[in-house]
Amino acid sequence: MAAWAGASGPGLLPAVAAAKVRAGEAAGQAAAIAHQVHGAIGFTEEHRLHLYTGRLRAWRDAFGREAEWAQVLGRHLIAAGPEGLWPAITAA
Repeated sequence: MAAWAGASGPGLLPAVAAAKVRAGEAAGQAAAIAHQVHGAIGFTEEHRLHLYTGRLRAWRDAFGREAEWAQVLGRHLIAAGPEGLWPAITAA
């Protein structure tokens, strides 16, 4: 959605906010599952998994956390008003 919104326009901010929230949540879940699959050995120096999941966690926090972007998205939807809420949600 964020890529299709183009470089500018009214649909860019909500699309970017939604993408950041979803990608951050997915990165956190992927890291947790990877450690579960490896029996948590990925937290030790014996396995390289901690290098990759550490990067995922760092990238997840870059440019704002999911909660901050969820607030941006929420403010956008609130600004649409009662009559514009559903059209704003379904515009994508």
